[in-house]
Amino acid sequence: MYLFNTEVIYKQKLSQDIYRLRLRATKDFCRAAAPGKFVMLGTDDSFFDPLLRRPFGICRWGENWFEVIIKVVGKGSCQLSGLEKGASVAVHGPLGNGYPKDELESEQKSLFLVAGGMGIASIASHLFSALDCNQSLTGTFLLYGAASYSELILLDELTAASALGLKMQTITDDGSCGCQGLVTQLLTNELQKHPQSQVFACGPEPMLRSVQKILQKAECDGFLSLENRMACGFGVCLGCVQTVLSKNSETGVEMAKVCTQGPVFPAQQVVF
Repeated sequence: MYLFNTEVIYKQKLSQDIYRLRLRATKDFCRAAAPGKFVMLGTDDSFFDPLLRRPFGICRWGENWFEVIIKVVGKGSCQLSGLEKGASVAVHGPLGNGYPKDELESEQKSLFLVAGGMGIASIASHLFSALDCNQSLTGTFLLYGAASYSELILLDELTAASALGLKMQTITDDGSCGCQGLVTQLLTNELQKHPQSQVFACGPEPMLRSVQKILQKAECDGFLSLENRMACGFGVCLGCVQTVLSKNSETGVEMAKVCTQGPVFPAQQVVF
């Protein structure tokens, strides 16, 4: 975990109110980055308004840089999305546990990556990591859903992963790209064809609730990357706590800090 100030070295508008920022980073930071981990970002000129940094998944990284995807939803994300090349950014990270590496390297089961909306930033981190290492994605499926075609981002880059064996399906609420419906419908259909599978999912809570039920019914293992609101990133403020099952508690449950104990949890451990 590192605390440092850096600069924007590249900015790209991906869609309406969705931007990609590439930030300079140290080699140590990039070596610590992994699929599913995140950073807390803030602007140096915010004058304590907003006071707290904002969390963003590390979407991609190289030897001395990393990228995040920012959707404008409030003051903090608006300030960050407005930064241009050379602007200063305060960084805290990499944070979190990320997706379990042993599961990523398993060749015994199909791997389904399920992304809803901006959850693609976390899910894509695994695919970009494989692309950058020229790692096989045979047996890996990407199920990607969003409200409309305009919110399906990174499609060209993700399609490039098909050369490594990735199979991708898209679905939208309005039917403007792929099938019409919810990404959980795709997951239900695919698990009927591939019962021996592992699932990694990231997206809004209603989607993750549905994924959890689908996995339980299909008797499949999976991991959920939660999007609880995080304020500090240190596990101090308790703003992101999530109820999870625990064998070490008399009540059978405990309050887990998503920023330090997550954001990735075994699917059946989460109590929504």
